[in-house]
Amino acid sequence: MLAMETKLHPDSDLIDRLGGPAEVSRRLGIDPRGGTQRVQNWKYRGIPEIWRLRRPDVFGAAPKGKVA
Repeated sequence: MLAMETKLHPDSDLIDRLGGPAEVSRRLGIDPRGGTQRVQNWKYRGIPEIWRLRRPDVFGAAPKGKVA
């Protein structure tokens, strides 16, 4: 049986630099009962654009070339 390799999204590095999924969910005010897992999923799917737009204080400016 072959193990499937899951690729991380480039946003994974940003989440790690911000202190990891638990710290990011705390900064965003997401309920800790599911927030850490939610942010962990972003390491594979990418940070939803709505969070980037709403919280530039956490994530910085939205990447150029993206229009809301």
